[in-house]
Amino acid sequence: MIADHLSYQRARTVSLTGLALQALLGTLLLLYALIVGDEPALTGSLAILCGIPIWIALAVVFHQHRLERLEAMELEAFESSAAAEASVFETARAEEQPQARRLVALHKWFLPGVSIVVAVLLAGIGLVRLLRAQNTLRNEGAFPLPDEQGWAMAIGVALVIVGFVAARFVAGMAKQKAWMLLHAGSAGAVGAAMIGAGIAVANFIDQTMQAGSLLRYLDIVFALFMIVLGIEMALNFLLNLYRPRKAGEYQRPAFDSRVLAFIAAPDRLAESISDAINYQFGFNVSSTWFYRLLARSVLSLALLGVLVVWALSVFTVVKPEERGLLLINGKFQREVGPGLVVSWPWPWSRVDRFPAESVNQIRVGSNPPEAGNPILWTNEHSDVERFFLVQPASVSIDSAGAASDSDLNLISAEFPISYVVTDLRSYKELAQDARGDDVDQIRRDLLEAIASSVIIEYMATQDVDAVLGSARRQMAEDLRGLIQEAFDTQAGPLNSAGRPAGAGVEVMFVGVAGVQPEKEVAAAFEEVVAADQLQLTLIEQAEADAIRTLAGVVGDVDRANTIIDELNALDRIKTAGADAESVALQEQRVLDLIIDAGGEAAVLVSQARAERWRQHMGTAARAVSINGQIASYRAAPGPFRVARYIEALREAAQAARVYISTVDGVRIRLNQEEQTPIMTGFDLDGGDQE
Repeated sequence: MIADHLSYQRARTVSLTGLALQALLGTLLLLYALIVGDEPALTGSLAILCGIPIWIALAVVFHQHRLERLEAMELEAFESSAAAEASVFETARAEEQPQARRLVALHKWFLPGVSIVVAVLLAGIGLVRLLRAQNTLRNEGAFPLPDEQGWAMAIGVALVIVGFVAARFVAGMAKQKAWMLLHAGSAGAVGAAMIGAGIAVANFIDQTMQAGSLLRYLDIVFALFMIVLGIEMALNFLLNLYRPRKAGEYQRPAFDSRVLAFIAAPDRLAESISDAINYQFGFNVSSTWFYRLLARSVLSLALLGVLVVWALSVFTVVKPEERGLLLINGKFQREVGPGLVVSWPWPWSRVDRFPAESVNQIRVGSNPPEAGNPILWTNEHSDVERFFLVQPASVSIDSAGAASDSDLNLISAEFPISYVVTDLRSYKELAQDARGDDVDQIRRDLLEAIASSVIIEYMATQDVDAVLGSARRQMAEDLRGLIQEAFDTQAGPLNSAGRPAGAGVEVMFVGVAGVQPEKEVAAAFEEVVAADQLQLTLIEQAEADAIRTLAGVVGDVDRANTIIDELNALDRIKTAGADAESVALQEQRVLDLIIDAGGEAAVLVSQARAERWRQHMGTAARAVSINGQIASYRAAPGPFRVARYIEALREAAQAARVYISTVDGVRIRLNQEEQTPIMTGFDLDGGDQE
């Protein structure tokens, strides 16, 4: 084909047509996504609209190619004319080619710039949509199916038909060297067709199966698709910088996706594979009869493979830990156990499998603490903490004699509940009308809500000391029975009697863990515990002091208790007014016990007895001496008085100096030097003087 201005004009027209189609399809899908709220469709529409700059760039470049060809034709006509021989035009022939220079600038700067812009748009929007999709799945759990899935399938089919036909048509034109740049347009068109196919197939399967699992992850797939395309374009841009090229040869732009181009023109892929096989084996393998037969029958073999795979859908393997429900045309047939199940092929029948033999768990209340952090009442040890109302430790009584219910306590607790599925059909009928891709999560949420209501009512009847203390084992047993009863009587669709048919599960275990008060009041609880511990410590110290005191007084505690009992008996008989002999006998019994014990009390009693005898004997001796003196006085009163008087003088003057003089009125002069000084360490003034 001659690369003239007409061929480039046709390529420009095709580029503008592709631009209009891609903009129309992308806008149509975008409007549907915004009106219905379909997140995967929104991501797909953004991916399609990101291809609009590619078609614009192709239209601009082909238009410039057309101008360059027209300029070249004019230059050739000028050079063949007589005016070209004039010297005044020699410089003009060499310099006046502005369209050619603009074309070179477009290939050198414009196309790489558009490639970078498209790559950044695809990767950036894809990353934002990926993070949003992951956050939605993490926070919302169940993915809601769009209400207008019929419109989604219709738009998806339109994208597939229009996009694939346009891609094949443009890819056919791109086989010509002059239209080689159209490979990028065919890649954009086939990308739109793939997005439409994904939307149509996912909505069809999810609407048929009522599962929502494909649409749940379709948004993530589209976002990853955009990121991968952006990365590929960035790599193409870097490789183009180092790829060798001939003079006057234009490279394929970086926004031309090789992967999508292969999908748009699979015959080129087949030719490439054929050339690679011929090169590896060293001879023309593609010309052999087997290869040609295989090439002619590849479609039949592919259809046969699809039929075989479809026929294998009649076999379903139920694993040992699973049980399944056989559904034919959406109606329940029977429950099947582990093993091979043979039924009608898809989509007429299917086996809904579930790990019914495994232990499942739901949690009510606070989340478990993070690993590695200390678990204290005053610490934050859970990202989600839920509290329950419990009764106070002691109920106060008002003036009217009624119990006051204004005082309540908040307690945080974790309640892990383990259960197994015993009736798979009843379990599957839970939330059977729910719309979402994770219906089993909705069932678990329903069971959790029922268990939560039971636990809230039960905790409201318990007092805080029992919950924080040793009553948890009994609480777990009580809750297990109450939750099982609630699952059996409150869950499931209504039966013929108008009552719920039950959840079809058996509660195996209910735990009561992580019980603690609210963080701000935890210190007050700890103060009470500390006071109780201090009280116990003081009691133990008092008992130890009592044992030590009793052991020191009477030898050991048992004898002390016996003596105390006898003392109490002594007090009772004294209070009862018993006779003196009985009191004396009881006192003697107490004294004998004290003496036999051999402790401090026995020592004191012995000392008291010794002191009594000493005072008694001294008093008796004085009484005998006085009686003798009375007898002496009666026998000789005069001498007795003189003797007693002299004895008194002797005792009075025993430590004094006595001066005897026979002269009356003698003046006695005492010389200070004659007095014998009394010297002590504290009295240095010579002592007393007379």
